[in-house]
Amino acid sequence: MKNNSLMLAFSFLFLLLAACEKDSIKDESSKPLLPLDTNNSWTYERTTTYGTNSYSTEFDICNIADFEGYTSREYVVGEPISLLKNDKDGNCIEYLFNDNELVYSTILFKNGLKKGDKWNYKAAVFTDGDYSKYEIEEREIKCIVTDSLISTPAGDFICVGFEYHPGGFQSNGDPNHTMIQFLSENIGIVKHMHYEHDNGDTWLFAETVLVDYTVNN
Repeated sequence: MKNNSLMLAFSFLFLLLAACEKDSIKDESSKPLLPLDTNNSWTYERTTTYGTNSYSTEFDICNIADFEGYTSREYVVGEPISLLKNDKDGNCIEYLFNDNELVYSTILFKNGLKKGDKWNYKAAVFTDGDYSKYEIEEREIKCIVTDSLISTPAGDFICVGFEYHPGGFQSNGDPNHTMIQFLSENIGIVKHMHYEHDNGDTWLFAETVLVDYTVNN
């Protein structure tokens, strides 16, 4: 009887530990690819054939029509603006507002993908320098890698990689542009590569890498 009681106790303990382990895995998988917080900041170095420059990105909270999201630029009332918000699965959702009304929502960064998975993203391409006008461009984004080690001045990161082609395709079927982004879970964008194409030729036009960051976990 005593042995049976011990076996039941160990069985219960095993189930409890297994449940805790599953909860931990679930929590781990729901961490966002782009952590949104007003205290987070990223510094990047961008290199092109014209030279190298540095810039920083931070997010502020913005409230439009009772919707609260994050933006990296100053909001001008009545003008179009995209707000970002992470859902419970760690996907980064972009919400486009125009004249204080929601135009659409779309997945900017999708979490938990396998290599080869795709999704459609609606991009607001701003046609004026003051962000007052835009056009909507649909892009197919493809997951090209899920566990790539990317080394940067800010450290080494295990990343998921996404590829997309803004600006459509040429008459020979080649894309006008190819963008490849590497993101690390709960860190954000680690590396961005911009390729140009012309008459069958391809070259790296710009490369952006993370050089410093502050992220509150």
